[in-house]
Amino acid sequence: MLVQTIVALALVCGLAYLIFRVILPRLTISYGASNMVRVVDRIALDPRKSLFVIEAAGKWMLVASSENGVQFICELDAQSARDAEELILKNRQLPEGGFGKSFADKLNEVIKGGKQGGK
Repeated sequence: MLVQTIVALALVCGLAYLIFRVILPRLTISYGASNMVRVVDRIALDPRKSLFVIEAAGKWMLVASSENGVQFICELDAQSARDAEELILKNRQLPEGGFGKSFADKLNEVIKGGKQGGK
């Protein structure tokens, strides 16, 4: 009975691996650079309210999102917005991946920081 349980567990783990690593990536929609709409920046004002800078078909817009819905605030000057984005990206210190550290890296930093603080 123990052997049957181990074999069943191995099959379930193998199936889960196959779904998450092979099948699911092929089914998801690619959000690459070819899309016409891009969220350039987001800032949270509080847990349920945010401001977004969105680029859509060459136009830049400032949009607010809250529990009441999404509201258009204003259209931004495209050239000024691009210049500001380039300046922000230039000043930001990001690794080669472009999105900052992975969750595992951040978790390791927290764990190491906790060990150093306890000594």
